[in-house]
Amino acid sequence: MLSRISQPIFSPSYPVILMKHAILLTSIAAASLALTACATTSQNKVMDEAPQSSNTRISRGTFPFQGESLTFDARHVATRTSIADAVIQVGYESKMEDGTRYIPIVGEASSKSIVRLFARVDDRAEAYIDPDTWETIYSYKHMNENDRDREYYVWFWPDELSASVERHYKKNVVKREDALPEGTLDTLVWVYHTRAQKLEKGKSYISYSFDGWTINKIELNLVGQEDVWTENGFYPCNKFEIYRERSDAITPKGALSGVYIDPARVIKVKRYKLAEAWLATDELQTPVRLVINTGIGEFDLLLKSVAKIDKDAANP
Repeated sequence: MLSRISQPIFSPSYPVILMKHAILLTSIAAASLALTACATTSQNKVMDEAPQSSNTRISRGTFPFQGESLTFDARHVATRTSIADAVIQVGYESKMEDGTRYIPIVGEASSKSIVRLFARVDDRAEAYIDPDTWETIYSYKHMNENDRDREYYVWFWPDELSASVERHYKKNVVKREDALPEGTLDTLVWVYHTRAQKLEKGKSYISYSFDGWTINKIELNLVGQEDVWTENGFYPCNKFEIYRERSDAITPKGALSGVYIDPARVIKVKRYKLAEAWLATDELQTPVRLVINTGIGEFDLLLKSVAKIDKDAANP
């Protein structure tokens, strides 16, 4: 168990070959994703230390998505233009020298060919989860969009309902502490938690995600079943509607500052429909399609391939 003070830093000491593909990194940037070559952790670096969850947390068993690699085609709906290949891959359980165990999830994104002339995107997301509780230990985001280059390093402290954030932008570094609602996950990790649930039609499922800049209250509704055509044939799917509310948290002060309760939130953007998603009815609820609303129209991500990464190749 790591202390609250020993926050992780990047170190080149633990090379891990993780990803060849990525899906949607956060809410909007992923609509312009494309991957090239086999990805490793950011600039061949990984976290040196991370806060392992306490023994009071509930074990969820073996994480079933290890070694999974998914590839998607991303298109702008109005113009039917293919703008990116979107990919996501999960590594296998590994351990750092201090004994902290983790499972890595890594994604990359870069816009295609001519699209780069007016919408250049080179994004990367990494998330590391506790193999027992599946809680987020640490996440990293590198968002580079039309030369707006910024990085977020986020350490999650689930026992304290908080996160430590370090933001790098134009040679400026900002550090802060953010209070979080109970059970808040990195957005990339949220996708896998959702896939592991047994969801019922007619019910609404509420959860929270945090990327280092905003708290997202996510509402997921199962609305029906549809068959979705891909280049690999039809997939029987459950169809979902996804709603999002964006907010900032107010950290408790004074007498309540040492009491770990869900913080009050200031709503920045009221609830709105973010996307529609189709998950296959197979055992792992494989993501097949995502149609997401953005300020420049709708984008459609459609499954191209599913692969399993060899464990020995992933963790040499």
